[in-house]
Amino acid sequence: MKLKATLILIVGMASVGIASVIIKLCNAPPIVIATYRMSLSVIILAPIFLIFRKKGADVKETPKVINFIPLGAILAIHFVLWIASLRYTTVLSSTVLVTTSPIFVPIISYFIFKEKTKKLMIFAIIVSFIGSTLIAIAGGMQGFGENLGNLLAIIGAIAVSFYLVLGKRVRMKTDLLTYIFYVYSFSAIFLILTSLITGQKLFGYDRITYIYFVLLAVFPQLLGHTIFNWALEFFSPSFVALSILGEPVFATIFALLILKEIPSLIEIFGGVFVMTGIYIAARMEVYNK
Repeated sequence: MKLKATLILIVGMASVGIASVIIKLCNAPPIVIATYRMSLSVIILAPIFLIFRKKGADVKETPKVINFIPLGAILAIHFVLWIASLRYTTVLSSTVLVTTSPIFVPIISYFIFKEKTKKLMIFAIIVSFIGSTLIAIAGGMQGFGENLGNLLAIIGAIAVSFYLVLGKRVRMKTDLLTYIFYVYSFSAIFLILTSLITGQKLFGYDRITYIYFVLLAVFPQLLGHTIFNWALEFFSPSFVALSILGEPVFATIFALLILKEIPSLIEIFGGVFVMTGIYIAARMEVYNK
């Protein structure tokens, strides 16, 4: 069973890793891609959520709805920024930088909740900063566009870090399905309203683009993240938490095979530094060292 669970976890990492390539193939603006990704996820989740509640499953008390609104907005901002970054920079740079949330979470926690930062965490931040600098240097060689993409990915990581820090307290008071349903719903509403206000075209795309929208909702958003939560039954939290490092690896492989996108040597070195920092930070979070 452990071997089967390992294979399924790998499928989960691959499902999340393919997202960046699908996004690059989408012929639609970033905010529209994010809108469809979240909206379709909610549509798929809705019947499951309703059945779950109707059967009277053992659930925690649902916090006030207003608590989910800022979380949905922050998650929406994260997706728009990250998806936009892929318009300018490589898959490797974007996915490595956007997964730096384990580095930003303790910094944000310190300023909001005055939680102290350990010395080893400071070391992890420095290592990741060196890696980010190398990626920025590689982007500078390609011009302003790639640096803009790298910056958007980093801001996207900061956004999801706020989402994780603020969402932790809400998540502790509710079950997983209820939590993601409400957060995804408000995220979708926020994105739809923003798309309408900014005059984005939500319809009239070619058939293949709509197929990509569905794939984004099914694989990285629902299948990938669901597998990570399911894997906790078979693996330690540390092993599952560190599986985040699989996303940039799979994403880079898919980009190489499908998009013929070859990262530069400096990007690879920078990615190794950043992922090393993430690894240290993730282990510290798991073991609370």
